[in-house]
Amino acid sequence: MQIAHISDLHLVADAGPVGLLRKDAVLRAYALIRDLNEFTPALDLVVITGDTVNDAREDEYRVLSGLLAELRIPYLLVPGNHDDRHLLRSVAPHQPYAEPDFMYHRRDLGTLRILALDTLSPGEIGGRLLSGQLDWLAHELAQPFEGQTFIAMHHPPCKPRLGRLDGPTLMEGTAQLQALLDAQPAPVTILCGHMHRPFTAFLGRSLISAATSTAFEFALQLDANEEPPTHDAPYHYVIHALDTQGGHAMHRRTPIF
Repeated sequence: MQIAHISDLHLVADAGPVGLLRKDAVLRAYALIRDLNEFTPALDLVVITGDTVNDAREDEYRVLSGLLAELRIPYLLVPGNHDDRHLLRSVAPHQPYAEPDFMYHRRDLGTLRILALDTLSPGEIGGRLLSGQLDWLAHELAQPFEGQTFIAMHHPPCKPRLGRLDGPTLMEGTAQLQALLDAQPAPVTILCGHMHRPFTAFLGRSLISAATSTAFEFALQLDANEEPPTHDAPYHYVIHALDTQGGHAMHRRTPIF
């Protein structure tokens, strides 16, 4: 089984420059979708961990809808701080959301269980896991399951040592999340985005794999007092290759833009 993880497309409807976004951000997103479609052996799922659009506008979600229509692979998505839950749900209405006003849900794919979390806190850059969602997560994790468990969420539940950028990560629910995951019989993999830099880290026993962005990427400056500059390093995404015996390999894939 092969799972691709992408994040932070920050799609816009206008051609002009917007803040830090690359002028070719939408073109790069379409090139990414083509690369996902053409990968062999065929991917089983694409996980998209939020910030699908830049300003949560209806016209941007129309761009997202057109982009996802090009994707020939099943996908799972969660919201980021740049998203609007209602508009994002309208683009992907058929995912099995656990309640009407949030986007957390469960997806089983053979021997893989993916628990998609909704960390969006309207009006805040950072994210939160509130008690109701944590209760749902505890219930799902308590269900017998023979296989591997992934968590998909936008905000990293850790500080990636990026200084000023570390402030608005997951601001509420981290300790409870770690306690739930550390109690699992096997380590859990957490897929996230938000930082516009790829990195790996640990939350207790759980591996965190963070995706970067097609829209822009920050240069590496550890413990920086100021926001780091953007740079033009080659974009890559990660393919998680799983087997039925619990094997898990991660491979970087660099599309041609």
